[in-house]
Amino acid sequence: MADAGHALWRVNRNDAGWENPFPLPTVINDGSSVFAPAVTTDGSLFFMKPDGAKGKFRLFRAQRGDAGFENPLPVSFSNGKFTDVDPAVAPDESFIVFGSNRPPALTHIDLFIVFKQGIGWGKPQHLGNLINSPGSDAEARLSPDHRTLYFSSDRVTPTAFPENKITRLSDLQAMTEWDNSLYNIWFVSLDTFLPVIRK
Repeated sequence: MADAGHALWRVNRNDAGWENPFPLPTVINDGSSVFAPAVTTDGSLFFMKPDGAKGKFRLFRAQRGDAGFENPLPVSFSNGKFTDVDPAVAPDESFIVFGSNRPPALTHIDLFIVFKQGIGWGKPQHLGNLINSPGSDAEARLSPDHRTLYFSSDRVTPTAFPENKITRLSDLQAMTEWDNSLYNIWFVSLDTFLPVIRK
């Protein structure tokens, strides 16, 4: 039985509303720390769980078949050398945005993007210092059109000095509401990294 809070669950919706939640099978929930599901168009599942002797989080994919989920396999670029978390996967599996402490992050989590190449994956690309902050940026999620990235960050907007009283009061108000390094939700366009949509 899956441990509540450390496993992936599913809840179905019918005409009357939501049914009772139930855990995914043990082929998925085979540990006590399975998190961050992303479902693709064909029903396959990406997620994160610790793996290997050092217990670093890796990204896994479980193919959905007629009989249910097949055995999860680690994605090729997530080899256990670094911590990889929170896969945000395009429904057609053309790209993934995820968090990692791989270079150049090393001491914290930064956001990376990786594109499908044939039947495998390319090399993860750092999303750059305009998106990533000096602290941690993680928990990636995609918008419905898959071109806006939502994520959590412990960043704080820099304050420019000198500033007048009105600006100072505005900054102080922001610090009490959202600009407080408490891992709030931010968003940014991915258009710079994604192919141009031809109309």
